Amino acid sequence: MFMTFSILLNDVKGQVSQGNLFFGGSFKVASETQQRPSEDIRTVEFTFAPSAGYFITDNLALGLNVALFSGKEDDGFGGDDKYSTIGVGPFARYYKFTSNEKFAFFGELGTLFGTAKFRPDGQNETKSSFFSVYLSPGFSYFFNEHWALDLSLQGISFAGSDPDKDDDNDKTTNITFGLSSFNPTLGFRYYLGN
Repeated sequence: MFMTFSILLNDVKGQVSQGNLFFGGSFKVASETQQRPSEDIRTVEFTFAPSAGYFITDNLALGLNVALFSGKEDDGFGGDDKYSTIGVGPFARYYKFTSNEKFAFFGELGTLFGTAKFRPDGQNETKSSFFSVYLSPGFSYFFNEHWALDLSLQGISFAGSDPDKDDDNDKTTNITFGLSSFNPTLGFRYYLGN
């Protein structure tokens, strides 16, 4: 689960009004140890994904996501395998308030294009590329004019990758839909009023 943070400029229903901006993103640090008979395998990962958006009309924002990811894993032989990813892509997010003005559903449609590097310990680096298109539903609960809680669910996604740019026969595509892709993102947003 990712924890996200955002700063949005304006007031409760007014925060999603034409001309307003928002800034935010997600941050994750993860560490895992797998116990093996000969040696424990440890993986450490870091993710930072900032985003910014502009409301082109009431309730509809267009923006840009950036994703930075890096990690390393014990290779089981005393060395570390290292990998990193950088991606960028546009998104559109639409808010629909319910009869309770503190509660709004939203849908986000976006895409991400990027490159990745993988360097096994003592071996040559492999470069790859990827892209994804996603549609994610979610909701926001506005505690007051400054704070809201967001919950996003991974809905539908289509992703393609080329694991080795030097090999033309290794491209893959994945389509993910429904409960098997349930991967919630929980976060708080801070709103600045006029």
